Amino acid sequence: MKTTLLEQIRKRRMALGVKIQDMPLRAGLTRQQYGKIEAGGNPRLTTLDQIAEGLDAVLLLVPKSKLERVERLLADPTPTSPGNFYPRQGESVEQQLNVAEADENPWEGI
Repeated sequence: MKTTLLEQIRKRRMALGVKIQDMPLRAGLTRQQYGKIEAGGNPRLTTLDQIAEGLDAVLLLVPKSKLERVERLLADPTPTSPGNFYPRQGESVEQQLNVAEADENPWEGI
């Protein structure tokens, strides 16, 4: 199930136990600015970056071709889980993920 960035922000805030009233201070925004964003506003990239910083997170652009792998890794990063992404002995992370050389720079040629 896909979630929007604003839903992810709300979930991260709640996971950290941060009240909505406390987020403006953490993000360096006014209460009105932050309230509009969580209500479905259309924030600027710089504002999103401030919110991410306030949530002890970073914004990251993930190529669609890698999204499922990244989501699985974030969901269960333990090295003993069946779907883990830690390299098996004698195998690099790239080999285990079957990463082609062209995948290393998804923006090449644009």
